[in-house]
Amino acid sequence: MIVRGGTFGPVATNTYVVADREGGSALIVDPAAGSSGWVAAAIDEMQVTPVAVLNTHGHWDHVVENHIWDAQGIPVWVGRGDEEWLAAPAPFNPALFGNPPPTPGVTPAAILEDGDTITCGDLVFHMIAAPGHSPGCQVAYNADAGQALVGDLIFAMGIGRTDFPRSSHDDMVRSLARVFDEVPGDTVIYPGHDRWGVTLAQAEPYARMFM
Repeated sequence: MIVRGGTFGPVATNTYVVADREGGSALIVDPAAGSSGWVAAAIDEMQVTPVAVLNTHGHWDHVVENHIWDAQGIPVWVGRGDEEWLAAPAPFNPALFGNPPPTPGVTPAAILEDGDTITCGDLVFHMIAAPGHSPGCQVAYNADAGQALVGDLIFAMGIGRTDFPRSSHDDMVRSLARVFDEVPGDTVIYPGHDRWGVTLAQAEPYARMFM
């Protein structure tokens, strides 16, 4: 599993290109504002074929460039509960992002459920529903590689905010407890903000301060 990451947009959102191998298949994860040129360069450098855009959740900063890839025929996937935000990206965004420009919506090709398995070439990800930051937050865990795309569930030194519309602190606490129970501590995590490459065990003590 090869992961390339970059940070973009007004709230420093992490976008990833995740590939099974050089010259293989790839996922575009959370295409943030201004990320498309970097994503295209990463795809070209690795000579990979993108099979889907994976949104870890439906907040504007993670989905704003979905339409760029959708227009190229690349399907967009999102977790159950956030799909309406892809069609009309995050109607509460003016309060959060200072009136961002209008964002074209897309129709997701797949709405992912808890326990689903998604594939990208030789990569297999187990989807774990992790509501709290938003209803449709999900973790994509690859057991073979010992790596997980965790979105805004957990960061290197904190957790996603739960004071947004449709957020729930109680759900967040339950989701964190479940992930700590089901995902090995030595799993390397790739969050939606802040630095990536730390292990779940390294991030856990900071998260527990909010539980």
